[in-house]
Amino acid sequence: MRSRNRFSFLWDVDGTIVDSRKFAYDATNSVLEHLGKRTFNPEEFRQIFSSDYRIHLKRVGINSRREINFLVDAWNVKLVTDKHKFKLYDGVLDILAYLHKREHKMALVSSTSRRQIQLYFDLFGIDKFFSAVIAREDVDEQKPSAKPLFEAAERLDASCTDCVVIDDADGIEAAKKIGATTIGVTWGFNSYSRISKAKPDFIAETPSELHKIIVEKLNC
Repeated sequence: MRSRNRFSFLWDVDGTIVDSRKFAYDATNSVLEHLGKRTFNPEEFRQIFSSDYRIHLKRVGINSRREINFLVDAWNVKLVTDKHKFKLYDGVLDILAYLHKREHKMALVSSTSRRQIQLYFDLFGIDKFFSAVIAREDVDEQKPSAKPLFEAAERLDASCTDCVVIDDADGIEAAKKIGATTIGVTWGFNSYSRISKAKPDFIAETPSELHKIIVEKLNC
């Protein structure tokens, strides 16, 4: 019987595990409207989205420290009042459980704040699957920098080339810099076209396709 590969998995969270698009869109547009700035429709928002929050803020027109502070304060309030807008993507929990049962090491690598990640843990109980968590505050560079992924691999005591990165955005570019295997998913913040331009090793358009890639292509 063919032996199973012992990859470690580095997961993005927003747009990959948790559907946070409506929350992010509504919260950002609410702030922009309050500041008297231009708001965006959902497709425009998807096109300008960046995992690096500093780039994203510039793209939506939030530049001054006062505006950034206002956004952060409003965002944190909405994490309490609008948490019902978050949901897990159908089928992803089964994949996490599958890999966890087979004792694959996993880390969460995100540009999201620890406060928001903790909310996901409280809502969905997914913290039990991850041996390490790299949040926005843990590194001084964000994806597409490879620094967050290096940090995650180090905390897992895993070789970068033995890691699989699952991401819907700039994590693909970051993963290629460290020689990891890459799986781009298209159900999150970015379209198939944008994901394919990053040239991941595999593309999954649904969680069931992701599961098939993990089992059949990666032999996990």
